[in-house]
Amino acid sequence: MLISQRLLEVATATIALSSAVTSAADESNTCLLYLAESTIPNAGLGMFTGVPVKEDHLLGRVGDAAFATVDQDWHISPATGTLSKHSGDYHWPLTNYDWNAPDIGMDNEAEDVSVTVTGFGAAPNCHFSLLNVDEHAAIYDAAGLDRYTSPGAGAITPWWNRTSTALRDIAAGSELYVDYGPSWFTSREGHFQLVPLASSYEKALEFLKAYGKMLVGTDSPDDLVEDKMMIGDEVQKDLWDMIKNHPYVSRERQALPETHKDGI
Repeated sequence: MLISQRLLEVATATIALSSAVTSAADESNTCLLYLAESTIPNAGLGMFTGVPVKEDHLLGRVGDAAFATVDQDWHISPATGTLSKHSGDYHWPLTNYDWNAPDIGMDNEAEDVSVTVTGFGAAPNCHFSLLNVDEHAAIYDAAGLDRYTSPGAGAITPWWNRTSTALRDIAAGSELYVDYGPSWFTSREGHFQLVPLASSYEKALEFLKAYGKMLVGTDSPDDLVEDKMMIGDEVQKDLWDMIKNHPYVSRERQALPETHKDGI
């Protein structure tokens, strides 16, 4: 009887341990982040979360390493003058993945510093009206190597664990958006010149408020219902099409909804 009871206790403990190990393994094998086609048209791949993430919680399992590129123009320029990576005749392949040094905590590394952040820091897209990720400065740790005298100092970056956390609760399957800053878009040509900035959405909201007042004659959003409209649906559609197809394109116009229905 005692032997049978002991065997039962051992079996129960074994099953509990097995379940705990399986649960831990399942958790460690969970796809936390993945790449897929971005929800932003023509933006290529985007970064998505495979699990729900609570506000202020870490995205992914670890932070990223950060690599400083210092005084790049000085190093690449000929003795006769100074070239700029923005206007010179050389190409810097990581231009689209550089971050401002102060954002990483590295603004005192040299006179001119740009930072490449690998991993998560290089993957998410930016949508100023949908930002849901907060990115933090990197941690400095030289691993005991003197940056001036140790021959191994240049073999590693002393900046690491640059983490990203959720700005708010994020549902599983959601695309993740980080803040590139307005200069990332204003310093580029082509279609980047029409990407709405945070200020663009603010101005678009002001326009929509004025548009709504024109439709119903009041400032109250509660009055934006069909039976209180001063003009019919077809006229609204024609008016909105004229607004969206105005020949002078701007970031603010691009921030407006696509249809007149979404505009109210």
